[in-house]
Amino acid sequence: MANLRQRLPPLNSLVAFEAVARHGGITRAAEELLVTREAVSRQIHALEDFLGVGLFLRVHRAVELTAEGERFRATVAASLDEMARASDGLRESGASSRVVVMATIAVASFWLTPRLPAFRERHPDIEIRLRASDIPLDMRHEGIDLGLRYGAGNWAGQTGIELFATETFPVCAPDYLAARGPIARPDDLLSHTLLNLDGPTHAGEDWTWWLDGAGVRADKPPRILGFDSYANVIQATLDGQGVALGFSRIVDGLIERRQLVRPVGPALRKGHAVHLVTAPGVALSPPAEAFRAWLVENAGG
Repeated sequence: MANLRQRLPPLNSLVAFEAVARHGGITRAAEELLVTREAVSRQIHALEDFLGVGLFLRVHRAVELTAEGERFRATVAASLDEMARASDGLRESGASSRVVVMATIAVASFWLTPRLPAFRERHPDIEIRLRASDIPLDMRHEGIDLGLRYGAGNWAGQTGIELFATETFPVCAPDYLAARGPIARPDDLLSHTLLNLDGPTHAGEDWTWWLDGAGVRADKPPRILGFDSYANVIQATLDGQGVALGFSRIVDGLIERRQLVRPVGPALRKGHAVHLVTAPGVALSPPAEAFRAWLVENAGG
């Protein structure tokens, strides 16, 4: 075993090499591995030093595999995938009832999580692991069974069905409206702080889009307070920091409990929806199939 340890490069350097080769760049590989660019670069340099050959050509901000790197990539990718599959099999043998679900922060926080007790009551033996992220994850690589994504539904490498569409409208806390209102017309919102969800997912479905769709013409830019998480947007709204954009089915429960109110219309449609997605060609386990059926059932209410 000592000889094998001497012959093989460190596993971390192989993982870093595979990620850089797959993404064609160090930045995205670092984001996937949750480390810095410098850490990935060090791993690649260490691997090249160990092998005594160059694996990448640096081209501007991207990298390209050398001929040696291309040959090595095929072996490393196949070997790491085989090791991952073997590990998955061992984990599944001890956790066959586990279902890993990814969802956007908004869907996970305000639609899915409040409904999970009903599922657990029906299926007490199924273990749910929820990963909330607005950054799309590689379902195969991350071992994710099911995903709840928001958008137009045309994502490469994933297949899915639409669960429910959404409408967008202003929401605020009742105490905020009592103290700062009334808000009789959409134009009145220009005198309020508007809480915005930043980021690429909602770049075309923000306050600029809604105000324009509501026919509001501003002489100066509105007061915007932006967040990169919808959970933070809603918390700031509940705290009375301003008016946010609410998405139907996501904030319905908060409105029903009178934690939020709709001060003014209209409700606009972008044409986006929450979709249930899976990785193509991956068979779902019976627990994952049960959770999938339950999600479809609950999408109607």
